[in-house]
Amino acid sequence: MAEIIITAKEAAEAMDVLASQERELRYEQRFGATETLELGIAAARLAPEFGETYTVTITREEDGAIAFQWLGEGKGARNLEFAAGKRTAALVSGHASPWTQLQAIASDKPLDEVWAHVPEVCPACGAFPIRVRDEWVATIAVSGLHEGLDHEVIVRVLEQVLGTTVPRFAVTVA
Repeated sequence: MAEIIITAKEAAEAMDVLASQERELRYEQRFGATETLELGIAAARLAPEFGETYTVTITREEDGAIAFQWLGEGKGARNLEFAAGKRTAALVSGHASPWTQLQAIASDKPLDEVWAHVPEVCPACGAFPIRVRDEWVATIAVSGLHEGLDHEVIVRVLEQVLGTTVPRFAVTVA
């Protein structure tokens, strides 16, 4: 698993930005099958801008069903496993997948202690809650890029689809 390499202060600042992204990148009315397809296709279409492909999975949280899945060229089962682990990290933390990793850095706790009870988790950048107002209805997960770019894909596509912009944080992974 890749680790975010930043100071405790930078981690706390990144958590503030992440919380802001989660507040702003929400649907107001609904997130159904049409919106799922629109978001998934828009995310897949961003791949050329990143110079490399990735996977996109959107999971409906009311029943855990995968409502959209796309595998870019050269991506496969391993990327889907990472995406599932990122989704688990998001669900367990109640936030986007890097939340707990940032929280551990900010409080100077070893990450393996934080996640020892959940072996299938992957608290790396790349899963984000899709909310309608305050209700978490789905999770989008991206896997296959590096240095926080999976998260960047998600933020950019949600900005595009929702017609808004949000602050960014920069993370470096090893």
